[in-house]
Amino acid sequence: MALLAVLYGLLVWPFFQISTLWGGVAVAAVAVLLTAQFRYADQVALWAMDAREVAADEEPELHALVERLCMSSGLPKPRVAVAVTDVPNAFAAGCRRDHAVVCVTTGLRERLDVAELESVLAHEMAHLAHRDVVVATIAGFPAFCGGLIVTTVSGLLLGEGRPAARVAGVVLLPMVPLAALLFPVSLLLDLAISRQRELCADRAGALLTGRPSAASAALTKICEEIEAAPAAELRGLRPLNGLLTVPARARGRAAGDLLSTHPPVDVRVQRLTEVSQRLASGRR
Repeated sequence: MALLAVLYGLLVWPFFQISTLWGGVAVAAVAVLLTAQFRYADQVALWAMDAREVAADEEPELHALVERLCMSSGLPKPRVAVAVTDVPNAFAAGCRRDHAVVCVTTGLRERLDVAELESVLAHEMAHLAHRDVVVATIAGFPAFCGGLIVTTVSGLLLGEGRPAARVAGVVLLPMVPLAALLFPVSLLLDLAISRQRELCADRAGALLTGRPSAASAALTKICEEIEAAPAAELRGLRPLNGLLTVPARARGRAAGDLLSTHPPVDVRVQRLTEVSQRLASGRR
């Protein structure tokens, strides 16, 4: 959080150097963009997956599992959605607990048994309980702004627009070195936070269901199916890799390095085995 505070300070500091008015405009712009991400994160995620919300009479088993998890955790019931794809996966989205959504793919329902499906839903519910979507939005925003600044300046300077646009590009040009710093630092910090939150969600979900072994089996099955899936099917999931239970990555690609949103599945399974041992000994 301290590093994020520094990044946000760097984001608005150049505008305050121009004038207090410009600094206030920059702070307001950051607030508006963050608010928009908070408000529409769930809708954008559903749109990216071409998923649709389903009622209880359409998917009674899914709704029953979600309701049972809500009763155990005390969370408000999220909306339930289904994405039509053969690749098994799931995600939770929404910055407000009372307006969140949990989405599963048709491939997930077909390949997991009830206990494994419940464990995946518990993992996603843990993300909602920990407000991980909020954390991810705040952590990733400086990288978003850095990329936006570089793209905007490049477009203004290299485009064929009016002279005023090129003048604006020249004015914003001093922001490019700052953006070049913001983007990689913020990205690495965001990815590190994401990997840690995945481990936390694994543990919390396993404690919620009391069946870490089912969570381990589900992760292993999902990983195997993703590695065997055609590249065309994985391509549709990759924009949401940070939200998915298991990222849609190409076969053989390392997932535990600094540029991964998730820890390796074998590390996650090992942590779940430790949780199982602690539960067997009566400890948490």
